[in-house]
Amino acid sequence: MADIMEYFEQLAAIPHGSYHTRQISDFLVGFAKERGLKVIQDEAGNVIIFKKASETRKDREPIILQGHMDMVLEKNADRTIDLEKEAITLIREGDWLRADGTTLGADDGVAVAMMMALLDDDTLEHPPLECVITVDEEVGMLGAEALDTAPLKGKRLLNLDSEDEGVFTAGCAGGAEENFCVPFKFEKADKEDGRLVTLYVDGLLGGHSGDAINRGRANADLIMARLLYQMSRKISLRLVSIEGGNKDNAIPRESRAQILIPAAADRSFVEGIVQKLDDQIVAEYRLTDPGLSITWDWDDTSVDPDQTGTEESHKRISCMTEKSTKRALRFLLALPNGVMEYSPVFEGLPQTSLNLGILRTDHKEHALKGTFLVRSSINSQKHYLVDRLRAIVREFDGELEECGVYPAWEYRKDSPLRDLIVSVYEEKMNEKAKILMIHGGLECGLLSGKIRGLDCVSLGPQTEDIHTPSERLNIPSFYRTYELVRSVLERA
Repeated sequence: MADIMEYFEQLAAIPHGSYHTRQISDFLVGFAKERGLKVIQDEAGNVIIFKKASETRKDREPIILQGHMDMVLEKNADRTIDLEKEAITLIREGDWLRADGTTLGADDGVAVAMMMALLDDDTLEHPPLECVITVDEEVGMLGAEALDTAPLKGKRLLNLDSEDEGVFTAGCAGGAEENFCVPFKFEKADKEDGRLVTLYVDGLLGGHSGDAINRGRANADLIMARLLYQMSRKISLRLVSIEGGNKDNAIPRESRAQILIPAAADRSFVEGIVQKLDDQIVAEYRLTDPGLSITWDWDDTSVDPDQTGTEESHKRISCMTEKSTKRALRFLLALPNGVMEYSPVFEGLPQTSLNLGILRTDHKEHALKGTFLVRSSINSQKHYLVDRLRAIVREFDGELEECGVYPAWEYRKDSPLRDLIVSVYEEKMNEKAKILMIHGGLECGLLSGKIRGLDCVSLGPQTEDIHTPSERLNIPSFYRTYELVRSVLERA
């Protein structure tokens, strides 16, 4: 029987970060051709390898095995390795496998290694196998999006891209990136006529919006909007800029805003307003974001980083009018954010959510711009939430553009493949299997959207700290998972 660790070592010797997968794609094509297996390699670099059924399984329906060939490239600061060109170094420590100061690539090298071993194993009794190995999963599931599924005949798919042994994923959220641009009226203001105040919201925990959106953590951009809105009710102010967040799928941990207030404003009065709001908001989030803080600077001479030019322009500041400022803050307060619906099947699991991950002031276009990531495990709810977001944006005369759309992998009440896997696992391990859905995205969503009636399950061995140089793979779990897959295929 083939040794899966040998295949994993072969893969680790080939640099294969996202966007740099041609070498490993060609390697997999060569692997298939050397064994006389039918193989397809598309323009994107996706590879499909076919293996005919064993003599005793010719009457069975094909089963699709699926994973991705790219890995996240990260290294510790003291490492000089060029991960795009050089192989990683593997280190065994007891039952664990890790790399030397870099990511390991167990996500999703374990899937590719298991498929290679299965394709090489002539002792296995199995139905027709269709091994789908995609590119660039880690940067938006680009390979799965480009994949032509017409050559695939299987209606059962075993995805090998999960990180917890004994936990079987039966559904995931779909998603869409929503970018808004809302225009506001700006004017030039003399600094001598006002005070420039910079406000900071920071110290938040943030987190991945597919994992932490239901933990009650604050969104720094929306905390800032709330703070400015309350201030605008008690003092005249004009918004110079507001910015926070860098990724659509990350809850913003920091936000910064500049405002212009009347030169005659009493400083202690303004600071009293901010301090009172600070006390209220910090108290609200004392459990979920214990490090949250709101601070401010008074600086009559500072200039927003976006506002550079002649000496004369430095004396004047581009800011929203007071009326537009109030309108902009009403817009931000009206935006939905966080969990909209929870799953009625899996307790505590978000079913539909959205995250305002990026917010910026665009002085050239005189607009507020931002990016949401909308997620839902029910496609119709995702569409409804996007419609709701679009309605709000358009009410403020803005536009909403959508990109990076991928469908939900909706939970099936009846899944023969899931029943088979659970039965085999519980028989072999003598313990109860766990079935769950995740609020993040998996390639199963895109593939189930392309193959009508697809029955999917995702599984994998125990791995920890993926996408970081601390990533490690539990070796006994790797072998147990491979044996589980072999047993499933023998009965499929």
